Amino acid sequence: MEYPKALGLREILAHPGFPDCLASNADTLLALNRGHPNVVRYLADGRRWMLTQAMLALHFEHARDARRAPVSPGEMLRVLQGTRIASRNTVLSFLQEARKYDLIQPLGCEDRRRHDFHATPRALALFRLWFDPHLKALDLLDGGGRLALSQQRPEALGLAQPLLAAEMLRRPAWRTPSPAIALFTRAVTGSNILHEIAARARPGQGRDRIWIGPVTSTGIAARQMISQSHVSRLLSRARAAGLIGWERRGNRGDCWVSAGLLREYRDWQAIKFRAISVGFAWAIRGIVRARA
Repeated sequence: MEYPKALGLREILAHPGFPDCLASNADTLLALNRGHPNVVRYLADGRRWMLTQAMLALHFEHARDARRAPVSPGEMLRVLQGTRIASRNTVLSFLQEARKYDLIQPLGCEDRRRHDFHATPRALALFRLWFDPHLKALDLLDGGGRLALSQQRPEALGLAQPLLAAEMLRRPAWRTPSPAIALFTRAVTGSNILHEIAARARPGQGRDRIWIGPVTSTGIAARQMISQSHVSRLLSRARAAGLIGWERRGNRGDCWVSAGLLREYRDWQAIKFRAISVGFAWAIRGIVRARA
């Protein structure tokens, strides 16, 4: 059997199809938002998404081996140690909110002093809706057949996720992106707004400014089912930082995105796609060897 390739950062960034890969990814995230607006709005924040990845990693490792610790505040802090992503209070608040959104449920335990959890079917289904389209986007780079393999071997998701989470969490450039990227990721749904804007740009359209056509806060708010005033405030901050601009005053006419923001965005996203390709390649190899 020919295994899917684990792609390197330079290989991903240098590939002429990477902009199409990112555009496919943006379409996926927008579709997820339309289907599950409340939970996606909650998770479309850089810190919460990293906490979600840590939570899922603990769930999958425990599901595979009951001797491994399940999801709990203490284990979350252990996984996140050294990352400066969250304090104990932040973790506790996240787990409380995750229960509210039906992403985790308490794990039956005789010791009532323990606060152990497992991911719900809803959380696993949502992660599948995120995971498989990313494999499809990676397939645009090398025709690796990852999506077909994932559909044939659904257990690969549970094997790949802890590794891809570890890959992302251990990289400072992912955990603490540049100020330009962080301007978006720190805001509620800001990551998805950045995905939508960046996906419209293509290499070679300009040296300093990349023109991407009309962009309005009303249009983004309608597509992402969020507050128009929230989008307007975020775009205003990005404009003040010199990251985006418009042809005419009042955010009218065509919009441009700075080439620097796009470079930083692609560097940042390449870390995620590399982590997914590495995790999935390892998972498929493990499945094949176990069946041999």
